[in-house]
Amino acid sequence: MQKAIARARFTERLVPLAVVYACLAGIGTATTTLGLLDLLPSESVQRYARVPGDLITFSIAFGSWGIAAIILGLTIGGIFAYRTVEFRRHVGVLWDLGTFWPRAAHPFAPPCYAERAVPELTRRITYLVGRGNLVLLTAHSHGSVLAAATVLQLPPQVSSRVALLTHGSPLSRLYARLFPAFVDDEVLHEIGARVDWRWVNLWRDTDSIGGWIFTAHRATTSVTVGRTAATVDRRLRDPADVVPLPGDSVPPPIQGHRPRGSEQRYAEAAQELIERLRQPVDPLPLPGDPATGH
Repeated sequence: MQKAIARARFTERLVPLAVVYACLAGIGTATTTLGLLDLLPSESVQRYARVPGDLITFSIAFGSWGIAAIILGLTIGGIFAYRTVEFRRHVGVLWDLGTFWPRAAHPFAPPCYAERAVPELTRRITYLVGRGNLVLLTAHSHGSVLAAATVLQLPPQVSSRVALLTHGSPLSRLYARLFPAFVDDEVLHEIGARVDWRWVNLWRDTDSIGGWIFTAHRATTSVTVGRTAATVDRRLRDPADVVPLPGDSVPPPIQGHRPRGSEQRYAEAAQELIERLRQPVDPLPLPGDPATGH
């Protein structure tokens, strides 16, 4: 159990690991380029800077071996991604993390899926609400990022009839850490306020990708905004038990980042949000309503 939690916390060290990786790659590329172009400092410069020639030679060799190690690591990673489902899932998460942003942020990447998914989801929710429906928006993993972006695009008269159920969400765990200029505490609170805090987020300690949104405590503090006070984060026990279930011979497995749709707590959270959606609200005009004149 402790090992599973330790593995799950590995993603929280992505930023310093990425910095170290970028520094090593940069030093390796620079020293190797200087060696290939034979742009070594002259002996007079070496004497003035007191840099021994052996150190320069070692730096060039280190850079060459470093680049070779990076290429070898990428090759081994590709093999593991092909043969191991769990490793392939983590590679897919990194892929989703990068391709969420438009090509303006990284022009050599594949097309951004969010540029199509978010507007289509926004139109669908607006259509359903316009026909008098209430909408429970559920999302797992990177789908919760798309759901959050969609909520921010909805007009107030539509978002007031929407509830949000997320599980395995990387909003705080990855996006808030890696992209703080776009996802921060203010943005997360705005998402909650737009759905009138009809938001439940399910998370596990053993999840290496998803996590809590506002607090890691089992009992979250209530945030009062507008007409309601709600607790967003719900911590799930993983594994569900340490003894085999009736009719089984092995204890329940550790679920980690797997979807929670089959769990009882998920069904309870969904039912709770549905009941809260059905509570009477002040009538709000929808776009195109003849009474508004728009």
